[in-house]
Amino acid sequence: MITGFGFITEKNMSLVCNKVEIRVVDSLRSGFVLKTSIAKILQKKNYNLIGKNFSEIDLLMLKNDIMDYPPVQNALVYKTIDGRIVIEVKQRCPILRIMDNNNESYYIDENGFIMQLSGNYTSQVLIANGYISTKFPINNKTNVLDIESKTQGNRVVQADLYKLAKYVNNNKFWNAQIQQIFVNFSGDFELIPRVGANVILFGDYNDCENKFNNLMSLYKHGLPAVGWNKYETINLKYKGQVICTKRE
Repeated sequence: MITGFGFITEKNMSLVCNKVEIRVVDSLRSGFVLKTSIAKILQKKNYNLIGKNFSEIDLLMLKNDIMDYPPVQNALVYKTIDGRIVIEVKQRCPILRIMDNNNESYYIDENGFIMQLSGNYTSQVLIANGYISTKFPINNKTNVLDIESKTQGNRVVQADLYKLAKYVNNNKFWNAQIQQIFVNFSGDFELIPRVGANVILFGDYNDCENKFNNLMSLYKHGLPAVGWNKYETINLKYKGQVICTKRE
């Protein structure tokens, strides 16, 4: 058995790379990472893999260079017994786009990490704008939840926006209904729906689920009776209450 393993290892190390196979495993979900993008990274880093002996190829270094590309969440790089180097890439998935008051724009992904914009693809996700100040580095290593945990109780608007966006994104109805979050001068969230010409004054993220439950009750039992455009604002800020202001 030992002799057999030694033979296999020696054979693998003597193999020469005859093909580089790049796979974007979730390419149907979004298009932030393209095969050509990964190929350009290999070219830029001078990875001339074709014709190179397997023993000369550092897979860990290759993986780390691919992981440095901001839209990449994870990468798997391995050799095959028929002489291929296979690179499997998983993309990051944004759930929110921030447009702050300094004209900076970036995504927050499903794990809370900042994600820079891409020239390859624009994701149709929830948009947040208004009085949003960005006081941290805009790079793929910044996580808004980590920033929040270091603020000693001070509010980080982007962390609240991320948690709200995640709640909306995980609910089929609200994901289809809410298209924008506006942060007003007081720091309250105003939700802009796709259906109905009204503004939903949400307040902050606290008591999020109950606020949406109250709004759902209004959608089911109130608005169908009086009309979807009767009210200019729907206020969910106060616990256990829904306050509607009629349109003038």
